[in-house]
Amino acid sequence: MTESKIFADNYSCAFSDPESFLEFLGERKENSAWLTAPSRSIQFEPIEKDTPKGNLYMQLYELNGKAELLADTMENTSIMLSINDQSYPVRSCALKTILERARISGNALSKVSTGVFTQILNYCMNVASGDSLIKVADEKVSAVHGGDPKDYSVLEMLPLFQHVKDFLDFEFPGNQFITANYDHSQVSAIWSLDGQAQDLLQTYERELTARGLSGKGAMRPALRFTTSDVGTSGANLYPIFLTKSGNRIIPLGYPLKTAHEHGADLDRFDEQMGFLYSRFKEAIEKQSSLLDIEVRYPYTTMLGVLKRIGAPKKASYEAADLFAAQQGDRPCTAYEIYLAMSEVIFISQCNGASGTRIAQLEEILARALNINWHEYDRPGDFKW
Repeated sequence: MTESKIFADNYSCAFSDPESFLEFLGERKENSAWLTAPSRSIQFEPIEKDTPKGNLYMQLYELNGKAELLADTMENTSIMLSINDQSYPVRSCALKTILERARISGNALSKVSTGVFTQILNYCMNVASGDSLIKVADEKVSAVHGGDPKDYSVLEMLPLFQHVKDFLDFEFPGNQFITANYDHSQVSAIWSLDGQAQDLLQTYERELTARGLSGKGAMRPALRFTTSDVGTSGANLYPIFLTKSGNRIIPLGYPLKTAHEHGADLDRFDEQMGFLYSRFKEAIEKQSSLLDIEVRYPYTTMLGVLKRIGAPKKASYEAADLFAAQQGDRPCTAYEIYLAMSEVIFISQCNGASGTRIAQLEEILARALNINWHEYDRPGDFKW
């Protein structure tokens, strides 16, 4: 947990018990609300520290015993959103959807003062059509979506995770809850599917044994489910591998995605879950195809691929150096390099990366399943 106060913009926490996790999501639902209002009626104002307006708001929040909440906002966005004669502090994760709703973008926005930024937002919202759907969670605005169901469809987190748990208990008996991570921008949980390991991995392990790589196949199938109310993720189901020693994550790519749009509901999500077994088979076959790709220069190939897919530079070099120390520079398969690339995720976890960031890295690494590895298989020194 990075903050003891759940209202804080950078609050995050993790769970090892599924019931505690679902109970926590129930509490979040009770402490949140969805508001609908004409976009033109929304107003933003700056609340910076040591300014007349900021001091006035602080006095009001101190009277209500919520000075810490406002102080946290002043340390982050320094913005209030006013609607229906009510003002709410704006959380950092809301800025992405606010800019999308105001239909503005550009690097210059990050360089102007908060006062100018809120003026720009107000000008743009004043000419916006339709309604906005505002998510208020733990006393702060977390998102401002389009108010039409085709723009954004609410899929509450608690029933989504409950549906996943119930589905796995019925269709994948023997599954185990591994962990869950929550922050204000995204929520995810991982289950291992131990009961189906033999069925799902039979062909995969046979391929590894035939190539003398059985020691590198100590995996168990697992599922990561990720969702968000603030526009960073749909309700997405990711097939993954977990190493049997240490539960390190090997992304498989090919998620099943239910976007929060066009009237999406739990029935549509349940329909997507019905394809989970076949999607696992497809994903495992795709990763197995890396066994047929021979790489002559593994170090430069690994770094070239990591740069191409957008992996973080420092962690990429650390992972590549570790692989070179273990492997040397002898030729190997793209499969072996791909497994070594997953070290980027573990390094980031050790460096304190959030659950949201780890899920992003899984998606980034999975891009390597669809590139031309031979394009990066060259000798010589590598320059990032």
